[in-house]
Amino acid sequence: MTNRQPPVRQSRPVLTFVGVGFVVVGLIISAFFLQDLLRAIPSSPARVDGRSIALDGVGLTIFSTSKDAAGSCTATDAQGGPIALQKPTRHEQWDAGDALYYVVAHSVEKVPAQTVEVRCTDPDTSYFVGKRHTADVFLKPALSALGAFFVPAVIGAALITVDQLRRRRARRFVG
Repeated sequence: MTNRQPPVRQSRPVLTFVGVGFVVVGLIISAFFLQDLLRAIPSSPARVDGRSIALDGVGLTIFSTSKDAAGSCTATDAQGGPIALQKPTRHEQWDAGDALYYVVAHSVEKVPAQTVEVRCTDPDTSYFVGKRHTADVFLKPALSALGAFFVPAVIGAALITVDQLRRRRARRFVG
């Protein structure tokens, strides 16, 4: 009589499929945060030419195309109230691709999206207005996108690794 062993049944790589699912879910969720990040990238600022300017985001920044803008600017909100402005504490510039803008002033407080009016004293310099560019505007969606991808990706990688180790151990004992 021969001693026959029953055929070895290959188990399905369930944990591998679940791990890949975690990675895919992480990619999908991070795509939503990447959309927020792309929306946070400010558009080109609007030229100050004596008319009201609609802000599309929180905060107010006044730019100039001249590095050494000598004039001062004032801003009023939609109700005609003054908006407190301050000069930047360090040199700030923003490259919009087609032009380089230098920051002249920022709003002190967070100004909600609204229509504002800006007046500047130097008629020889071109001034522009846009929403405020702060690190938290970009940092929150960027870190959220990274976290939304890496947390599920690490869990998925751990599940795939555990499944592969189990399969390797099972083959070692069978063979």
